[in-house]
Amino acid sequence: MDQQTVRVTIQRRDEGFTLYRGGEPYYIKGIGGSRFLENAAAAGANSVRTWDAGDADEVLERAHTLGMTVMLGIWLSHDPADYDDPSYRQMKIDQVQGLVQRHRNHPALLTWALGNEINLEGADTESAWRFVDDLARLIRQHDDAHPVVSVIACNPDTLENIAIFAPALDAVGINAYGTLADIRAMVDSSPYTGPYMITEWGVKGHWEAQHTAWGRPLEPTSAWKADFQLAGYERDILANRDRCIGAYVFLWGQKQERTPTWYSMILEELPGIAQAGLFSPAVDAMHYNWTGSWPANRAPEVLDMLINGIPAEQGVVVAPGEALSSWVNASDPEADRLTYVWELLEEPSVLGNGGSFEPRPASLARITQDQSPELNLSAPLSAGEYRLFVYVLDNNGHAATANIPFQVRPTKEGDALHISIFNSSERTNPSSFAMDWPFLTAALTVETAIFNFSPTSVMDIPSSRTAQ
Repeated sequence: MDQQTVRVTIQRRDEGFTLYRGGEPYYIKGIGGSRFLENAAAAGANSVRTWDAGDADEVLERAHTLGMTVMLGIWLSHDPADYDDPSYRQMKIDQVQGLVQRHRNHPALLTWALGNEINLEGADTESAWRFVDDLARLIRQHDDAHPVVSVIACNPDTLENIAIFAPALDAVGINAYGTLADIRAMVDSSPYTGPYMITEWGVKGHWEAQHTAWGRPLEPTSAWKADFQLAGYERDILANRDRCIGAYVFLWGQKQERTPTWYSMILEELPGIAQAGLFSPAVDAMHYNWTGSWPANRAPEVLDMLINGIPAEQGVVVAPGEALSSWVNASDPEADRLTYVWELLEEPSVLGNGGSFEPRPASLARITQDQSPELNLSAPLSAGEYRLFVYVLDNNGHAATANIPFQVRPTKEGDALHISIFNSSERTNPSSFAMDWPFLTAALTVETAIFNFSPTSVMDIPSSRTAQ
């Protein structure tokens, strides 16, 4: 063994499973994603997860410089036919042998991770798991200093297949979103008897969320996500450390998956904002989870967002060109001055599957407002599905987020008429109500005071209800 190598083992004692690195207990406080590693280390993270080994040299070196480790991913096919294909199997054997020879002695290497959710799209088969077992044994022939794991989508049947067909694995990684609280019971009730780690977690998945009547998922606010991480880490990860040897939060960076913000803990791309790397409340939550203390300056919080007085859960449907009034309830722990950036996107028409690439929709409108939590604009003239985003910046490198999907469809006979009433001096505080006016086929907007009462008196009528 090379002198640089740091031996990693998993040992089972009466109190449960413990991961050891260099002879010392090592609980994984990990991130999924290899950008902003300096910030991760400063927040208390100690490990990085990759999904493939394409940039292994760079990630291992950067992690080592920061005193972090790497769960090095080796991508495997999701197509069950590939596991019966001799050419694919040989290609993977050759690749794994090369990776092991190249990286086995690197001091930042923590574990090898064979595949990511191969069970999600059909490769949850005997031949697939027998091949994973073959690869695990191959790795251990050349490297007995690092455990070998495989990462799966949450599924009790898959754990049974691993127990039967892939016993050479040292541990199982489980990606868990809304099911995080159920993982321990699922593992304990399965034939699998080894340790596990949570390899993706952080928010409910878009497939688990409430949806609009037209099928679009409702994304939680960034404050909700932070609360989910605070509660979930203590209750579902640390409380199970006799069998759960650590976790990798997802995603330490940004990606488009149904929205640009759903899984993104760090905003790398915000149109019109030059600063890259705005940190969300989820980063603060993980700083607290990993260190037991909050960072000196924290991200703003967005607790609620409305369009025309209507929350996302009630379904926002407007006519082409109809006035939209959006309001957001935001605050900052240090009372920093807040800037509000609003962005209007079409809903994505090209959707990824299982985390695959999904193009970000083009921005239709972007408005920056200093210190104003309200926005007035007109709905698009084209019928379709849209989403309005707000990014609340504290001008100290942090951002909170929220969004509401809405549908634009032509007004037809029988639809309620939505009227917005406000004085010109009160455009930032509109009031609205709906009236059952079936003979009108278009929305009406009144922008001057035509009634002998103040706009605030209209607010006594909830805008999401129909006047009786």
